[in-house]
This record gives sequence, structure tokens and C-alpha cells, in this order.
Amino acid sequence: MTKGKNKRYEILSNITAEVSKVVIGKDELKELLLVALLSQGHVLIEGLPGTAKTTLARTFAQAIGGEFKRVQGTPDMLPADILGFYLYRPDGSSIFMPGPIFANVILADELNRTTPRTQAALIEAMQEQQVTIERETHPLQQPFIVIASQLPYGGAGTSPLTDVQIDRFMFRIWSAFPDSQEEDQILRDIDQISAPHVSSVAMPADIIQLQQEVKKVYITDSIRSYIIDILDSLRHHPDLSLGPSPRGGIALFKGSRALAFIQGRDFVIPDDVKGLLIPALSHRLRISAEAEMENITPEAIINKIATEVPIPREGAAGRTQETTKAAEETAEVVTTAPAEAITVEAYQETVAEVTSIKPEETLDKAKQASRKTEWLSLKMLPEWEWILIILAVVLATVMICVGLFSIR
Repeated sequence: MTKGKNKRYEILSNITAEVSKVVIGKDELKELLLVALLSQGHVLIEGLPGTAKTTLARTFAQAIGGEFKRVQGTPDMLPADILGFYLYRPDGSSIFMPGPIFANVILADELNRTTPRTQAALIEAMQEQQVTIERETHPLQQPFIVIASQLPYGGAGTSPLTDVQIDRFMFRIWSAFPDSQEEDQILRDIDQISAPHVSSVAMPADIIQLQQEVKKVYITDSIRSYIIDILDSLRHHPDLSLGPSPRGGIALFKGSRALAFIQGRDFVIPDDVKGLLIPALSHRLRISAEAEMENITPEAIINKIATEVPIPREGAAGRTQETTKAAEETAEVVTTAPAEAITVEAYQETVAEVTSIKPEETLDKAKQASRKTEWLSLKMLPEWEWILIILAVVLATVMICVGLFSIR
């Protein structure tokens, strides 16, 4: 692994380690926050009171560095309390007073306690990375991510997020109660958790660089078609009155790249897509009235569709064929050389090299290579170039030996 790769994974592991100092468990939520950050998306954390929604968002924001602002949702909050306003002076001049939206990480705590008018103040910022105030457009800082928390729908004093608003969130994740072991650790370490020291382990420039590297992660045409098939199946499902928007497909596409990147791959596999189906799509679906009466949930429909849509599996076969073809072309070039150009010494060295290779070891290595090349892109990874060269040389050598034996 190169020095650059070591650094990027060190940054990601350090962020997770800092958050884990305060938030016990919830590993899936921490990973999804990283995925959203690297994909330039936003996250909505939903859960009952006391399930570490605010703590998780605040700690994550502190760990990734940059400027952090928190907005506490209340029913009397106005859009200007988030976006900012122009302060007019008696002499007729004005000065812009920026709101908390002008930061790298925004924590919108209990967002659904605000009115729909105030909630709408975030729409332009989340989609276009800018805000417009009194016909003046102001760009936001980069990187920019909104982490919002909300109580479950129907809570006292809440206004449900509109479909337009909730569609701007890349993921909606559920913060559940801790299990017995996690709660025991919380009680044991409550003094340290209550007064944590969370360090910033990254800089905005580091996050921007990681976001650019994520864009280089390759997705095959078959996996892209797999995402489209899932979206199409959901849009035509009889139990849904509203299917996922194109933003759902974008969330799966970008999120699967980021998830593969976090796991140390520069190519996407179907499991990356399947692992993000519920957080990326569940909040974009609306159950029909009839299905709701039967207690059918969006999660149940997504899980059913995931089992019905065929999973693409031709990636490994395509890679194997490409490797074999390259080896055969190399062998053909070598065997076309004149027989007299091969000296006795070279022939003896070749025979010794070939006979020293154990068939069992060669077969085992071939199987390992086949497994590792699963779902690779058509662009060959740098470390595989040497394996291709070795395979081509061995195959060419064997064919040369066979040709020499036949001549004799």
C-alpha cells in the first residue's frame, strides 16, 4: 500500500476512533456518516430522545475539523436565524450578518420542531451549496455537510419534513437504544463521556482531497444497471404511492463508491449497493393507504425487491477472459521467434524454471487471483500488472518448451 493510501485510511480510522470515545456502539451509523461526508451528501438521524442523535452528530463534526455550527430547532425560529440577514444602518448602508449556515458542518438539531418555512431555508444550501438572501447569492464553505436530527413523526410539537426537504438528505438513519452490553459500558464510562475531549483529526483540505479520490472509484456498467433496476422495480411496486426520485439512484451510486473506498477498494461490488438500500431509499418512499393498513413498511418492500432483482455476476468472468487473452497474445508473439534464436543455455534455464513450478501452487494462486479480481473494472489496477506479466511469461515459456520438444 502506498504512502498516500496509508494517510487517507489513517484519517478515516482516526475520525472513527475520536467519535467512538464518546459514542458507544452505533458502528453502522458512524460508517454512514463517513460515506455521506465523502459523497458530499447530507444525513438525517432519526430516533427517540436520549439515543445519542445529537451527541453522534456533534462529535462527528468536531472530529472532522473545519468550522462547526449548531442550530437548535424551535417552533419560533425564522429562516434568517439560519441563513443570516442584512443589517441596515441609519445612513442607508447595510452590512451582511452571516448565519450559522456558513460553516463546514451544520448540526440542525430537532429539525422537525421548526416550521416548514424555516425548514425550507436549508433546501438551496443542501442542493446547490449556496444561499440567496435579498436577491444576493452567497457561496458556502467547502466541504459542506448538514447533519440533522429529528424525533419520529407524530411527536408533540413537530412539523413533518416535506417530501422536497427530506429528498435532499442522502441517508436517513435510525438511532436505536443501546443493547445491554453497550449500556453497561455507557454507565461505566459516563464521567468520561459527559466531559469528552474530542480532537480534530482532519482538515477541510484533507476531506476535499478524499472526496476527489472517491470519484475515481470505478463502477461497472452492470452494477449501474443493477441500481436502475432496483429503482424501476420500486417505482412500479403496487404497495407504493410514491417511488424513489432520481436522487435515490444518485445516493446509491455515490454512496457505493464511498463505501468501497472506506473498505479499501477502488471498485464497487453489488454488496456495496445492497448495504445502502434502506438508508438511501426508505425515506423517499410513500406507502399506499391500503398497504399501510396492512402494516407494510418501506423497509420490508426494499428487502423484498433486493431479493428479486438479479445481482450482476459477470465481473470475475470478464476479468478472467481478459487475463487469458493477454497471456495468449504474449505467448503467440514469443513463439513466432525463429527456433535458431533460442540457445541451449536458454532452453535449459527455461526447462528448469518450468519444472520447478508445482501444479498445486499454481492452481491455488490462480484461484486466489480469480477471487480477488471479482467485480474489477476494465481498467487494470497497478499491482495486477506484474501478475499479468508473470502469467504471460510462464505461459509463453511452457509453449516454447513444448515447441522445442516437438522439434527434437
